Amino acid sequence: MKKDKNKIKSLPPFTAALLAEAGKKRCDFDTPGHHSGSFFNLTDEGKIFTTALGEGMFKADISDSSSAIGDPSSHEGVSGEAERLAASVWGSDECFFVLGGTSTSNRICANALLSPGDLVLFDRNNHKSTWQGALLEAGALPVYLSSCRNDCGVIGPILAASLEETHLREEIRKISPRLAEKKRPFRLACLQICTYDGLFYNIRKILKKIGPLCEYILFDDAWGGHENFIPLLKDAAVLRFPLSEESPGILITQSVHKQLSGFSMTSQIHKKDSHIREKSYYLPHDVMQDTFLMHISTSPYYPLLAGLEMNAFMHKEKGAILWKKAFLSATRFKKALLKETTLFSPFLPPLVHGRKWEEEKTSVLMEDAAFFTPGPDETWHGFDRSAADLCLLDPCKILLTTGTFSESRKHSIPAPLLSAYLERKGITPEKSDFYTLLFLAEPGDTKKKYKYLMHWLKQFEKAYFQNCPMDRFMPSVKALPGEGLQDYCRRFHDFLLSHHAGELQQCLFREEDFPPRPLSPKRAHENFIRGNRKKIPLKEAKGHISLENILPYPPGICALATGEEWTEKVLSYFLFLEEYGKEFPDFTPEIPGIHHDEKGEPSVWVSYPE
Repeated sequence: MKKDKNKIKSLPPFTAALLAEAGKKRCDFDTPGHHSGSFFNLTDEGKIFTTALGEGMFKADISDSSSAIGDPSSHEGVSGEAERLAASVWGSDECFFVLGGTSTSNRICANALLSPGDLVLFDRNNHKSTWQGALLEAGALPVYLSSCRNDCGVIGPILAASLEETHLREEIRKISPRLAEKKRPFRLACLQICTYDGLFYNIRKILKKIGPLCEYILFDDAWGGHENFIPLLKDAAVLRFPLSEESPGILITQSVHKQLSGFSMTSQIHKKDSHIREKSYYLPHDVMQDTFLMHISTSPYYPLLAGLEMNAFMHKEKGAILWKKAFLSATRFKKALLKETTLFSPFLPPLVHGRKWEEEKTSVLMEDAAFFTPGPDETWHGFDRSAADLCLLDPCKILLTTGTFSESRKHSIPAPLLSAYLERKGITPEKSDFYTLLFLAEPGDTKKKYKYLMHWLKQFEKAYFQNCPMDRFMPSVKALPGEGLQDYCRRFHDFLLSHHAGELQQCLFREEDFPPRPLSPKRAHENFIRGNRKKIPLKEAKGHISLENILPYPPGICALATGEEWTEKVLSYFLFLEEYGKEFPDFTPEIPGIHHDEKGEPSVWVSYPE
């Protein structure tokens, strides 16, 4: 017991206090009502539940009524120490621990800064929570940024032309001629540090372009957080940048449960704005705290907070070492894929300095950014050259491209089919789109895991070239009678080609194809709530104003925003997805905002004419 107490003392303060309290014999008459699991243990089924999860989970569920740990929402005591540890590790002025995921963190940041009528510079690739917080709740007016998709459907970066001051002021003038003349017209810019597909922005270049136009920038870093610990990603580690009074204030949200080491639902907000403390547009702590309190629970599950603290503690002690390990493992796996498989291509430059990527020494790869750069003068990545110059590939994401929306590859493999196959083998990819499959590389990954993944990728490839009958290869997937795996893949590819899927998808994110906005997002949302709405068949939606964000999963990016008009191109994309779901019912996308009746007919909510 004494040895355990000594071990606990080596832990950071919040975690140490929690474990010490959980190890005591307590006589609880407060919340939570299960009282260290005793309530569950009154039934046989409850005992199964507590035994399976372990008694520690229940004993550590302590009420904030207990003075032993205090109230985390006040940022005082050991909970405050934990947040200050995280701030020091990443380089922010303040850190707020949040238990509602980065969806909650994004809403907190947006609502702390934005008021109705404020201008927000907005990346249409943002997570839905940023749309909700900034546009639906706060009532800000967006100036959208244009981005690109390539021939594989990879989520590409923002187009550099859309970041130019002259262009942005022209767009602002369409909304407010008065604000177009303001030195800093944007109260907030909402951008990503890293896209879902693993493109880290060069934040130095982003700040140089739009920093002088913004009072604050919110960087959604849900898919990052590790950039501080990998030298190759130093241009994305904005919290380490020297900032002056001419720089905007910086807010960063991080999903600690994604590629860091937190539990699900854990997130953190970094606030770095002491350099503008004397400015009239500075965000005081009290305003941030007030908004924080509006969005959190007063009954937090303390082990989740301890996980946030432990994440910071581990990164303080060994962050660079841990992420070098992840980088090394991912690089070796990518090299093996390039050497040993035919169908699966990691999204990487094929040639760098005249050498094949897989033939370069691993030590050289890990120190030269050129091996992870979609160069503006190169064509392999399929991005606009100006956009490519703004980003770097995340070395700790393994993005497989399995085909294209054109005939540029001899073989195109449906990524949803490959994903379903791997899941049957106990392998869970992070996400799959039509022709992309994403795996996250973590410091805790082992050689055994990578070997197992490689084995089943090779088995899939073997079955493909043998045209293995689908009823034997994957009997759970609906296929045509007598259809082989290669035949199925060809039919999938032909279907996408015949429906021009790639072009339809690209239209959603090109500025010239952005839909008209007859209503502000907030006004449209108010119409939805008040009943000024009607539900119509999807096929009749053209010309109507959407009352919901329409966002297909995967990847969960908003394709039509609340208040925007259903155009021919937007409607064509979603009608295509309906046909796709009928042709390949095993891979029907989930689309919040499109509703199906008992017959499977799709409909949408639109506004009555005002």
